[in-house]
Order: sequence, then structure tokens, then C-alpha cells
Amino acid sequence: MQRIAPRPPEPDPRERALARTVGLPDLVVRVLLARGIDDPDRVRTFLKPDLRAMADPYAFRDMRKAVDRLRLAVQRSEPILIHGDYDVDGVSGTVLLHKFFSMLHATSKPYIPARADGYSISRASVDAILAGGYGVVVSVDNGTNAVASVTELQAAGVDVIVTDHHGTSENVAPAFAVLNPRLHDAGYPDRDLAGCGVAFRLAAALAESFTRDMKQSPEFADFLADALAYVALGTVADVAPLRGENRAMVFHGLRALAQSRNPGIRALLDSAGLSHRGIDVDDIAFRIAPLINAAGRVGHASQAVDLLCAPGYSEAQVAAKVLEQHNEERRRVERQLQDEALQQAMAETGPAVVLASDQWHPGVLGIVAARIAEATLKPTFLIAFQGDVGRGSGRCVTGLHLRNLLMQCDDLLVAHGGHAAAAGLELRRDRFDAFKERFAAACLAADTPDEPTPVDGGANFGELDPHTVRRLSMLGPFGSGHRRPRFCTAGVRFVGSPTTDARGQDLRVRATEGGQILPARIVRGGERFEEVRNCGGPWTIVYSPRLGARAEEGPVVLDVHEFVRTDVN
Repeated sequence: MQRIAPRPPEPDPRERALARTVGLPDLVVRVLLARGIDDPDRVRTFLKPDLRAMADPYAFRDMRKAVDRLRLAVQRSEPILIHGDYDVDGVSGTVLLHKFFSMLHATSKPYIPARADGYSISRASVDAILAGGYGVVVSVDNGTNAVASVTELQAAGVDVIVTDHHGTSENVAPAFAVLNPRLHDAGYPDRDLAGCGVAFRLAAALAESFTRDMKQSPEFADFLADALAYVALGTVADVAPLRGENRAMVFHGLRALAQSRNPGIRALLDSAGLSHRGIDVDDIAFRIAPLINAAGRVGHASQAVDLLCAPGYSEAQVAAKVLEQHNEERRRVERQLQDEALQQAMAETGPAVVLASDQWHPGVLGIVAARIAEATLKPTFLIAFQGDVGRGSGRCVTGLHLRNLLMQCDDLLVAHGGHAAAAGLELRRDRFDAFKERFAAACLAADTPDEPTPVDGGANFGELDPHTVRRLSMLGPFGSGHRRPRFCTAGVRFVGSPTTDARGQDLRVRATEGGQILPARIVRGGERFEEVRNCGGPWTIVYSPRLGARAEEGPVVLDVHEFVRTDVN
């Protein structure tokens, strides 16, 4: 575990005055100040984000070209192919645009490639587009660096409009229009949008040309609610930062999910066991997203599109059952692969884990790589070979930037892409050993010393009453880029005997400070069981308070992320 500062941060003198002005507990305002929200107007805007404050979608350099071309396609009744990706972000953005074009009475077809075809606009995609006679293609969550494929399509008279958030500014495909906030010349101020968020901005730009009657129609209101639900699904599942416009869209999208009348969404929530209650970020990440992803992992992602586009609840139920079956199969295959790969990973002595097999199912590599990365605290790539070509997924939890590391191996790879913490690659079998060596060297060179865990301020246990902890949830939704509030408390002692969870990973203890005793879960603290059992303290701890989910936990529980002995610093 990382070490932390032995003393809590100094109090902010503005805290009490701002807390009184906005009518919030001091502890809640402490978090807001720590995150740069320091005046009453900004507090109110943060607590109730307004979608009308989002940037003009025409800030995208190519947005006008994209809108004009799509309006022409609608007027001419040209069929539009929507080329998505097989993960939740790509599926949700594809459905969003398909629903939007359907509302305009335009002809559109969702197209999701098979995972075996490879990422982005592959050879199989090009063949399908040309065979279908499409004159307009809109990509969702892919396409930025598909140079060869887009070049071929454009030469064949197909206008390709890329909506994406992957890739780099080098080797950008020569598409008719490219909407990607990550590109340095994109023009859009918020670079954090997920693929579905970019698709939503395209729909918003098109919607600006609607008549007032259409904008005020019940059909448009229903579309907008569903669109925000899709954006919440894709943004959270893709671990996009929940700040700026993403936070605003997910804030409203979570409510839209819970209240949706869409048959596909209702059946999806029923299958995830989430009917008739509010939806939060964890529900998407751990219950809804696995169902959607299961289609692309062990079936075909188009089955998830079929669910979300189902015309009625009975059809949606049938489609949801298919996803449930895929998810069960995914779990079985995943367990088998994990047992084998984890055993091999533990024998790896270098700075990274890079493993390959001809027997592994490519659809579950990312999930297992994430678990191995967490268990070993090393960047991890798992690669499944089919013939001479292997496709792999990587995950990292240590702060190294996977996509940048892969750039240092570019000459050894057929293709690669992704984000800081998750990436994918394709390589030839005869380059595997060279890649493994080069990637390990890149990880070693990029290694940086641990930094203290960031905290939002100091706190004493007396401040952690249920009412105040409940008010902290007003600062959500929490996720990547906007973590749950964390506080630092010194002089804490652990009382009683610690216990471990069923997997032996987390420790459960009782923590006391200032006369207050609170139950605590030390995240991944199992390896320090003996240390905690033999030493009651004093400790300095960094933790997130939450309301107890079960009566035996108590009203407030501490999730402890870091802890060090105070008397040895």
C-alpha cells in the first residue's frame, strides 16, 4: 500500500462562512472547497448541473459539415449506416443515433462488427458497407485512426462521419468529418466525452434545426430522456471522467434510466435486478454493463442493440434473456481463464505481465486482465492467438499510461489503441517475445514513486453522523475523475480482533477516535492482518464514509483506503 501524510491537511478558513451561506454541513463544504468549488453560485450549479450550460455542439470544427451532410441524407431518404463498437459505449451511442434518425423518419441501420473482426472499421466492415450500397456512414466510438479503411470508403463515394474519443492526432483518417474531442484541433472545449457523449452532441446539433413544434413534441421529450439514459450507460461503463459535461449528462441520465418507459431499458433493469428503485454508478458498472458487454464477449453485440431497440416489452424480455444466458456463459469462461492466467501471472518476475494462449476466449481477456492487474499491481496484457495473429486486452491500476506505453511498441504491433488504464492490441505471433520485452522495458522506464493518496480534508469521527454522511451523496455521481470524498484522521486505534472477508482481501475492524467507535473495512488490507491484529495503533487513516448497507454494519461505515502507524513517522 502507498504511504500517506501523517497529518491531515490544514483547515480552510472559508469553510464555515460558505457552509452557512449554502446551508450545507461543514464536512460537505470541505469537499467542495478541496475540489475548487468555492463560491455559492458554483456550489448551486455543481449540485444541480444544467444541461443548457453545455458547450455549443458546433464548437466541433467539423460539426457543420457533419450536420449538413446528414440533413441532406434525411431529405433524400438515403440509408445511413451507424458503425458502432462492441462495448457498452459503442452500443449505447449506436442505439442513441438510430433512435434519433428513426424519430426523423430517416432510414438508418445499426452495424456492430464481431469482436473477431477486430476493433474499429475493419476489412469486414468495409465489405459490409460497400455491399449494402451506403452513401453515408456514421461511426460511434471508433474510426479516428482507421486510415486505410476510411480512405477506401471515401474513394468509393462513401461519406464517413467519425464520432469517437479514441486515437491520436497522428494518422487521422481522411473522413468527410471527424468529431473527436481528444484531437488537438477538434475545437470542442471538453475533451473527456465518451463515444456516446460525442454521438449525443451530434444529435444535439442536428436537433437545433428542428421546428419549435418538433422540439416540443412528446416524441422528442421521450427521445431526450432515453438519450441521456444511453449516455449514462456508455459514459460510466467506459470509465470516462465524471467531471464537466460528463457529470452533467450522467447526473440526469441516472434519473432518466430509473424513470424510463423504454421497453428495452425496462427489461434490462429487470434482468439486472434494478426495477423500481434509483440507479447509481455502481449499478451500471457492476450489474448493467456486464449484461450488455456479455453479448459482445460471447455472442454478438448486435443482440444488445436488439434489446435496446425492442418495440415492446415482450420482445425486450426475450432479448434480455439472451443477454442473461450470455452473461452466465461469460462467467464460466472467465473463471476458467482466470484460474489459468493468474497462476502464470504470479510466476512472472518482471515489471509487467504479458501472457498469451491459443486456447483463451478473446471476449473475456479484458475482465481477467483487470483482475490480474489488481492482484499483481502490474500492467497486464492477455493475448489470444488465432493462427498467426493475436488480439489482446490490457489493464493497469498503478497509474502508468497504457496507451502511451503501447506507442513505444508501435513498430511491433499490427494495431493498438485505448486509454490510460485500458487498452487493446493486435500483433503477429512472431513478434510476441519482442513485444513482451519492449513493453516490460517501457514499464520499467516509466515507473514513478508512489504519491500520497489525495484527500479532501481532515475530519474527526464526531463529524461523521448519518445525516452528514447522507448529504455527502449530494456531491455524486462519483466515479473516475470524481471519486468519493476521502478524509484523513490521525490518532485512530483499532479495537477488537480483525476479520477478513471470504476472499481474504479486505479486513474488517472497529476504529475509535475521540470517543466514537465506527466499523471499518480496510480495502485490500488482508495481507496486513497480523500487523493490525498485533498493533491497535495509533494509526493515521484515509477513508471514505458511507451509510451501512446492513443492520450489523451500523449506521456509518468507513472504507479505509490507506493507513500507516502514526508513531513511526
